[in-house]
Amino acid sequence: MKTLIILLLLSGSTFAQSVKRDEQGNFISVAKTKEPPQKTTFWYKDSKGNKHDVYVTSTGRHFIMKVSAKTGKEYRYYLEPKENKL
Repeated sequence: MKTLIILLLLSGSTFAQSVKRDEQGNFISVAKTKEPPQKTTFWYKDSKGNKHDVYVTSTGRHFIMKVSAKTGKEYRYYLEPKENKL
């Protein structure tokens, strides 16, 4: 029972928020800013011969934007690691 409680306490601490203190010592939540993906100078040619621009995320993953044939919605198609060696 003690190990279960300790496990729950430890797992809860991994989801802590980023906070800072103001002049009075009060805690203020800090919003994380999400950077938009950056377009690279590279392109990707698929098996049908279509060229797609390659984008890179803030974490360094490369992807292209594709459109679903069924729904018509745009989605990210992440390139495999062996294709990431640009």
